[in-house]
Amino acid sequence: MAVPPPKRPNMQHIADAAGVSKSAVSLALRKDPRIPEVTRKRIAKIAEDLGYRRNPVIDSLMTQLRAGHQPNFRANLGLVNCSPEKDICKNHTFRRLREGVLRRSEQLGYGVEEFWLQQPDLRPQRLKQILLARGIHGLILIASLDQKTIHQHDYSDFWNDFACAVIGVTHFNDNLNCASNDQYLTARRATQMVLEYGYKRPLLVVPTQDDKLLDDKFSAGFLSVVRFLSPENFLMPVNYRDENLPETIAAIQQHEPDVIITNKTELYDVMLDTGVSFPTDMGLVHLDWHDGIPHIAGMRQNNRVVGSAGVDLVAGQLYKNEFGPQKYPQVVQIESAWIHGPSVRKIR
Repeated sequence: MAVPPPKRPNMQHIADAAGVSKSAVSLALRKDPRIPEVTRKRIAKIAEDLGYRRNPVIDSLMTQLRAGHQPNFRANLGLVNCSPEKDICKNHTFRRLREGVLRRSEQLGYGVEEFWLQQPDLRPQRLKQILLARGIHGLILIASLDQKTIHQHDYSDFWNDFACAVIGVTHFNDNLNCASNDQYLTARRATQMVLEYGYKRPLLVVPTQDDKLLDDKFSAGFLSVVRFLSPENFLMPVNYRDENLPETIAAIQQHEPDVIITNKTELYDVMLDTGVSFPTDMGLVHLDWHDGIPHIAGMRQNNRVVGSAGVDLVAGQLYKNEFGPQKYPQVVQIESAWIHGPSVRKIR
């Protein structure tokens, strides 16, 4: 009877299974061109089947040794919550971003410690002392709802000692790498889809402050499509205002759309209260769809993938021993997927 491999296989186990040398496995997993592509793929598949995970500690140590530096990296990442709310899991978008961070970190062998940037009496110097004392050199910033959060205290030099990435938004001015959904394409594709369904008068209803946070990408994506509609069907976006819903409803009714595109789940219920029936009277599409709203059609922003991409950005910096702001920051944008739902119908 075959003896199962240990829970954490190493390169020698892969080499034995593949019938090659340990050095060949090392080169193959680093995609070294000295190993033929067919062999690289075969070894990678065997490693995956065995459950092999690269050890970021060893990766970093080897990188630093090759570069002539003293090894000082430890396999920990910091997930920094920048929002006013301590519990980011109350927000479905942030919760999924966080899940993506944790999942990808585990896959790469990193541990994750979480911090709340707006914790009372937590100042930049104190936070830095805590992070460095715990061997954390890679940071992922989540829920950065506005730049005042970061700049209300002196964080100008804070990032110099860390590999950093922002996830969810790209509005920082600190030259940090970012991973986010492509909100422009999200709104553009949503608008294209409702037109393909046969709707004629789409209306974008989002809070102006939300759109501004995203560099006006929702409105830009929407307008990039509707600008080609006839003048009688061209509708300018409406500002959704929680503090003045009657004004929002009045604006919607004045525009007489046949489908609404929004990022506010509450708008579905608000419109029902006015007597609107979905999808009979009009359609409704959500720009940040999730499995908690199966009664609404929308765009799934794949936020777990965004979180994973943020980890990859930080891991790449750590692997190359790159810290602090980047001269040419990378921005990774993840596309959304259309999810059909009962709030829309195909019009014949």
